[in-house]
Amino acid sequence: QLLYPAPKRNKPAVFALSPEPDEWEIDRTDIVMKHRLGGGQYGDVYEALWKRYNLTVAVKTLKEDTMALKDFLEEAAIMKEMKHPNLVQLIGVCTREPPFYIITEFMAHGNLLEYLRNCSREEITAVVLMYMATQIASAMSYLEARSFIHRDLAARNCLVGDCHLVKVADFGLARLMRDDTYTAHAGAKFPIKWTAPEGLAYNKFSTKSDVWAFGILLWEIATYGMSPYPGVDLTDVYHMLESGYRMECPPGCPARVYELMRQCWQWETTDRPTFQEIHNTLENMFQNSSITEEVERQLEKQSPAMAYKKHPGSSPQLEPW
Repeated sequence: QLLYPAPKRNKPAVFALSPEPDEWEIDRTDIVMKHRLGGGQYGDVYEALWKRYNLTVAVKTLKEDTMALKDFLEEAAIMKEMKHPNLVQLIGVCTREPPFYIITEFMAHGNLLEYLRNCSREEITAVVLMYMATQIASAMSYLEARSFIHRDLAARNCLVGDCHLVKVADFGLARLMRDDTYTAHAGAKFPIKWTAPEGLAYNKFSTKSDVWAFGILLWEIATYGMSPYPGVDLTDVYHMLESGYRMECPPGCPARVYELMRQCWQWETTDRPTFQEIHNTLENMFQNSSITEEVERQLEKQSPAMAYKKHPGSSPQLEPW
């Protein structure tokens, strides 16, 4: 974790250490913790009940003895500015006194990595996999347009809801860019196998380094949650990439999807596509209909009650995994 404020644009992207309560503040006595969903070095995540609305929520807590208060409050501040159907929505915060809470919508099926590893491949078909990737690209295109970088994009940091809904979560490393590039603090730690070469070598991050990570995430999706660079030691990753190595096409992965991965893994940042271009490519992967229409049709076949609306059209033109 990094212990410094993000660069400022029109609005400050970080709270003071004792933030003034605002309209996001929720009375902590109205939050009833249920059970722990997971945790890390600086705190835990719980499923909880917001009594006022009888609403199930997720609560991210901060351990009282941690030094990561700035980051925690900054994450909340960033989430206040973000509203997109494929970004996990902030519901409120508890920041008047410790323990501090970030309260978000609850996603019933947990993180995408575990979901992919445990799902039924008859239900989560090639069409659904591409639909998930398309949703993530849509969220990242939104961040891209607002000069925000995520810096920790991976299947483990995306959450799954009903009807194959996927949302990008975990803004703990997200930052507002200035001059299209963000330079991290020396000694900062990042997930090596998802980090672009310029991040590994120079601590430099941009939307294009998020694009690199999206390519890795696309590989995770195509392999139903395999770990990237299987059998490769972390210390060897950068030098292998520098020498031109890239992961091979996953078994059964359509050539068009693998080509998109390879574009994301271009060494030069300027050679990588934008998220808007990635989203357009994925959305139009089928010849006669959009990816969204194909998934809605598939949902309708599985359970008519789950379908959002009916769409005429042909079968998908994407070969199955």
